[in-house]
Amino acid sequence: MSPVIRVLLVDDHALVRAGIREYLDRADAIEVIGEAGGGLEAKSFVQDLRPDVALVDIKMADMSGIELTEWITANYERTKVLVISAYDDDAYVTAALDAGASGYLLKNTSPGQLTDAVRSVAAGESTLDPSVATKVIRLATTRASRASSDLSARELDVVELVAQGMTNKDIAAQLFISSRTVQGHLRRVFEKLDVTTRTEAVTVSLARGLISLDT
Repeated sequence: MSPVIRVLLVDDHALVRAGIREYLDRADAIEVIGEAGGGLEAKSFVQDLRPDVALVDIKMADMSGIELTEWITANYERTKVLVISAYDDDAYVTAALDAGASGYLLKNTSPGQLTDAVRSVAAGESTLDPSVATKVIRLATTRASRASSDLSARELDVVELVAQGMTNKDIAAQLFISSRTVQGHLRRVFEKLDVTTRTEAVTVSLARGLISLDT
Protein backbone atom coordinates (compact mmCIF):
# COMPACT_ATOMS: atom_id res chain seq x y z
CA MET A 1 0.00 0.00 0.00
CA SER A 2 1.11 3.55 -0.71
CA PRO A 3 1.90 5.68 2.35
CA VAL A 4 -0.87 8.01 3.39
CA ILE A 5 -0.36 11.66 2.34
CA ARG A 6 -1.01 13.89 5.35
CA VAL A 7 -2.61 17.19 4.36
CA LEU A 8 -3.15 20.48 6.22
CA LEU A 9 -5.92 22.80 4.95
CA VAL A 10 -5.28 26.54 5.35
CA ASP A 11 -8.14 28.89 4.41
CA ASP A 12 -10.00 31.52 6.41
CA HIS A 13 -13.38 30.38 5.06
CA ALA A 14 -14.78 27.39 6.93
CA LEU A 15 -17.12 26.46 4.06
CA VAL A 16 -14.21 26.33 1.62
CA ARG A 17 -12.24 24.10 3.97
CA ALA A 18 -15.27 21.84 4.39
CA GLY A 19 -15.69 21.50 0.63
CA ILE A 20 -12.05 20.69 0.03
CA ARG A 21 -12.01 18.25 2.93
CA GLU A 22 -15.03 16.43 1.49
CA TYR A 23 -13.14 15.92 -1.78
CA LEU A 24 -9.96 14.72 -0.10
CA ASP A 25 -11.73 12.43 2.38
CA ARG A 26 -13.06 10.44 -0.56
CA ALA A 27 -9.58 9.92 -2.01
CA ASP A 28 -7.45 6.87 -1.29
CA ALA A 29 -4.25 7.34 0.75
CA ILE A 30 -4.93 11.01 1.55
CA GLU A 31 -5.73 12.14 5.09
CA VAL A 32 -6.62 15.66 6.23
CA ILE A 33 -4.83 15.97 9.55
CA GLY A 34 -5.80 19.53 10.39
CA GLU A 35 -7.54 22.74 9.37
CA ALA A 36 -6.25 26.25 9.99
CA GLY A 37 -8.27 29.44 9.58
CA GLY A 38 -5.21 31.65 9.17
CA GLY A 39 -1.47 31.81 8.76
CA LEU A 40 -0.53 32.00 12.42
CA GLU A 41 -2.65 28.97 13.29
CA ALA A 42 -1.18 27.17 10.30
CA LYS A 43 2.35 27.75 11.58
CA SER A 44 1.48 25.93 14.82
CA PHE A 45 -0.01 23.01 12.91
CA VAL A 46 3.04 22.73 10.66
CA GLN A 47 5.39 22.82 13.64
CA ASP A 48 3.41 20.18 15.57
CA LEU A 49 2.14 17.88 12.82
CA ARG A 50 4.70 18.23 9.98
CA PRO A 51 2.18 17.58 7.18
CA ASP A 52 3.32 16.26 3.81
CA VAL A 53 1.28 18.88 1.95
CA ALA A 54 -0.14 22.23 3.03
CA LEU A 55 -3.05 23.44 0.89
CA VAL A 56 -2.81 27.22 1.26
CA ASP A 57 -5.12 30.06 0.28
CA ILE A 58 -3.60 33.34 -0.93
CA LYS A 59 -5.67 35.92 0.94
CA MET A 60 -6.13 35.54 4.69
CA ALA A 61 -6.78 38.09 7.40
CA ASP A 62 -3.71 37.63 9.58
CA MET A 63 -1.03 36.67 7.05
CA SER A 64 -0.91 36.26 3.28
CA GLY A 65 -0.57 32.81 1.83
CA ILE A 66 2.62 34.02 0.14
CA GLU A 67 4.25 34.84 3.48
CA LEU A 68 3.12 31.50 4.91
CA THR A 69 4.48 29.64 1.89
CA GLU A 70 7.81 31.41 2.24
CA TRP A 71 7.98 30.49 5.94
CA ILE A 72 7.08 26.84 5.36
CA THR A 73 9.53 26.29 2.52
CA ALA A 74 12.32 28.02 4.45
CA ASN A 75 11.81 26.02 7.66
CA TYR A 76 10.10 22.73 6.77
CA GLU A 77 11.49 21.44 3.49
CA ARG A 78 9.53 18.17 3.64
CA THR A 79 6.20 20.01 3.76
CA LYS A 80 5.21 20.88 0.21
CA VAL A 81 2.92 23.83 -0.42
CA LEU A 82 0.07 23.68 -2.91
CA VAL A 83 -1.61 27.06 -3.33
CA ILE A 84 -5.32 26.98 -4.11
CA SER A 85 -6.77 30.37 -4.88
CA ALA A 86 -9.63 32.20 -6.54
CA TYR A 87 -7.09 34.53 -8.17
CA ASP A 88 -5.02 33.86 -11.29
CA ASP A 89 -3.40 37.32 -11.48
CA ASP A 90 0.19 37.34 -12.72
CA ALA A 91 1.39 38.93 -9.48
CA TYR A 92 -0.16 36.23 -7.28
CA VAL A 93 1.12 33.37 -9.41
CA THR A 94 4.64 34.78 -9.61
CA ALA A 95 4.80 35.57 -5.90
CA ALA A 96 3.57 32.10 -4.90
CA LEU A 97 6.08 30.27 -7.08
CA ASP A 98 8.91 32.61 -6.03
CA ALA A 99 8.03 31.86 -2.40
CA GLY A 100 8.54 28.16 -3.06
CA ALA A 101 5.07 26.78 -3.76
CA SER A 102 5.14 23.43 -5.55
CA GLY A 103 1.84 24.06 -7.28
CA TYR A 104 -0.91 26.57 -7.96
CA LEU A 105 -4.56 25.62 -8.46
CA LEU A 106 -7.71 27.66 -8.87
CA LYS A 107 -10.71 27.04 -6.63
CA ASN A 108 -12.84 25.98 -9.57
CA THR A 109 -10.61 22.94 -10.11
CA SER A 110 -12.29 19.54 -10.23
CA PRO A 111 -12.05 17.04 -7.35
CA GLY A 112 -9.96 14.75 -9.55
CA GLN A 113 -7.51 17.52 -10.44
CA LEU A 114 -7.22 18.45 -6.77
CA THR A 115 -6.38 14.95 -5.58
CA ASP A 116 -3.97 14.42 -8.48
CA ALA A 117 -2.24 17.70 -7.61
CA VAL A 118 -1.91 16.72 -3.93
CA ARG A 119 -0.31 13.42 -4.93
CA SER A 120 2.01 15.14 -7.40
CA VAL A 121 3.41 17.72 -4.98
CA ALA A 122 3.72 15.10 -2.23
CA ALA A 123 5.90 13.12 -4.66
CA GLY A 124 8.16 16.14 -5.17
CA GLU A 125 6.69 17.19 -8.50
CA SER A 126 5.24 20.53 -9.58
CA THR A 127 1.68 21.08 -10.74
CA LEU A 128 -0.17 24.05 -12.19
CA ASP A 129 -3.75 24.75 -13.14
CA PRO A 130 -3.87 24.64 -16.97
CA SER A 131 -4.89 28.31 -17.20
CA VAL A 132 -2.07 29.26 -14.86
CA ALA A 133 0.52 27.21 -16.76
CA THR A 134 0.27 29.43 -19.83
CA LYS A 135 0.80 32.49 -17.65
CA VAL A 136 3.87 30.95 -16.06
CA ILE A 137 5.43 30.21 -19.44
CA ARG A 138 4.80 33.77 -20.59
CA LEU A 139 6.08 35.27 -17.34
CA ALA A 140 9.19 33.08 -17.38
CA THR A 141 9.98 34.18 -20.93
CA THR A 142 9.53 37.84 -20.01
CA ARG A 143 11.65 37.58 -16.89
CA ALA A 144 14.39 35.67 -18.69
CA SER A 145 14.64 38.45 -21.25
CA ARG A 146 15.17 40.94 -18.40
CA ALA A 147 17.67 38.83 -16.49
CA SER A 148 21.22 40.11 -16.21
CA SER A 149 24.48 38.99 -14.72
CA ASP A 150 23.96 41.64 -12.05
CA LEU A 151 20.50 41.21 -10.61
CA SER A 152 17.97 38.38 -10.39
CA ALA A 153 14.47 38.82 -11.78
CA ARG A 154 13.05 39.36 -8.27
CA GLU A 155 15.77 41.87 -7.40
CA LEU A 156 14.93 43.77 -10.58
CA ASP A 157 11.27 43.78 -9.53
CA VAL A 158 12.25 45.38 -6.22
CA VAL A 159 14.50 48.03 -7.79
CA GLU A 160 11.79 48.97 -10.28
CA LEU A 161 9.34 49.56 -7.44
CA VAL A 162 11.95 51.57 -5.54
CA ALA A 163 12.32 53.69 -8.69
CA GLN A 164 8.57 54.30 -8.55
CA GLY A 165 8.99 55.78 -5.07
CA MET A 166 7.58 52.88 -3.10
CA THR A 167 8.59 52.19 0.50
CA ASN A 168 9.65 48.72 1.65
CA LYS A 169 6.16 48.22 3.08
CA ASP A 170 4.56 49.19 -0.23
CA ILE A 171 6.90 46.88 -2.15
CA ALA A 172 6.13 44.01 0.21
CA ALA A 173 2.40 44.49 -0.38
CA GLN A 174 2.86 44.73 -4.15
CA LEU A 175 4.96 41.55 -4.38
CA PHE A 176 3.11 39.65 -1.62
CA ILE A 177 6.26 39.13 0.44
CA SER A 178 7.35 40.38 3.86
CA SER A 179 9.15 43.67 4.47
CA ARG A 180 12.05 41.64 5.83
CA THR A 181 12.33 39.82 2.51
CA VAL A 182 12.33 43.15 0.68
CA GLN A 183 15.19 44.31 2.90
CA GLY A 184 17.11 41.14 2.05
CA HIS A 185 16.65 41.72 -1.67
CA LEU A 186 17.81 45.32 -1.35
CA ARG A 187 20.86 44.29 0.65
CA ARG A 188 21.90 41.93 -2.14
CA VAL A 189 21.20 44.63 -4.75
CA PHE A 190 23.50 47.04 -2.90
CA GLU A 191 26.24 44.41 -2.75
CA LYS A 192 25.97 43.44 -6.42
CA LEU A 193 25.87 47.03 -7.69
CA ASP A 194 28.44 48.26 -5.15
CA VAL A 195 26.17 51.03 -3.88
CA THR A 196 25.01 52.09 -0.44
CA THR A 197 21.70 53.88 -0.99
CA ARG A 198 18.39 53.25 -2.72
CA THR A 199 18.92 56.26 -4.96
CA GLU A 200 22.31 54.96 -6.10
CA ALA A 201 20.78 51.54 -6.78
CA VAL A 202 18.13 53.09 -9.01
CA THR A 203 20.63 55.36 -10.77
CA VAL A 204 23.07 52.55 -11.55
CA SER A 205 20.26 50.22 -12.67
CA LEU A 206 18.93 52.89 -15.03
CA ALA A 207 22.41 53.62 -16.38
CA ARG A 208 23.01 49.94 -17.14
CA GLY A 209 19.60 49.58 -18.76
CA LEU A 210 18.47 47.03 -16.18
CA ILE A 211 15.26 48.91 -15.45
CA SER A 212 13.23 51.63 -17.09
CA LEU A 213 11.13 54.40 -15.59
CA ASP A 214 8.47 53.48 -18.12
CA THR A 215 7.82 50.07 -16.51
